[in-house]
Amino acid sequence: MQIHKIKTLYSNTYVVEEDGSMFVVDVAMRYDGFVLKHIQEDLGLSIDKIELVVCTHDDPDHIGGVIALARSCRAISAIPYASKRPSLKLYENPLGPVVRIATTMREAFRERSRRMYLNPERHSRYQHIHNHHLDEAAQRYVLPQQRLTDGKRLQGFPNWEVVHTPGHSWDSICFFHRPSRSLVSGDTLLGSGSKGHLVHPAIYDNPLDIRRTLKKLQRLNPKTVYPGHGLVFSGSEILDHL
Repeated sequence: MQIHKIKTLYSNTYVVEEDGSMFVVDVAMRYDGFVLKHIQEDLGLSIDKIELVVCTHDDPDHIGGVIALARSCRAISAIPYASKRPSLKLYENPLGPVVRIATTMREAFRERSRRMYLNPERHSRYQHIHNHHLDEAAQRYVLPQQRLTDGKRLQGFPNWEVVHTPGHSWDSICFFHRPSRSLVSGDTLLGSGSKGHLVHPAIYDNPLDIRRTLKKLQRLNPKTVYPGHGLVFSGSEILDHL
């Protein structure tokens, strides 16, 4: 099993190879073309081997290109059970929108946010790769083919388990590969280069859910974490400090 990281302007995309097949995790809005181009030209892999395209939650930088990429390579698309279902998320977490807006506003005034999202040099590195070769039909939104629930195994990839991890958002999930103890975490965990370790998200909708989720992930005891933003971290007990 191999996991390839593709860094885009907005988030990390991961391409997972296992037993001659592939699935893709998280594709940002308008970056499906870039991801396919990277798979073919930089990784030297055939997109015909992509069987599944999934996401960790329904923020646009993670779900925005999932359907288009799946259609482009004729793969199955799958998203979390509660994604794109605002009434369900509100029912399960009534104060979520208020907490989410407050933490988003707090984060927006921090210097790191300006460096990330208002940096012309950073933007210029990605301006030329938005969906070069996708036709209009591939970019139209269609409903996902599957919904992912806690404990479910990914179709065609039985070693990969869905783990419901609310906190950043109520629909958030992670993907855990038990044989290698690899965790693809989306925004549930982030990789901080300046701090040199994993951190929990600065934007969230329920701090109590974050605490429960961290305990749940600590019990899994992952060896390597592939976060939705930032660096990949490996080692023993890499979640103990959280």
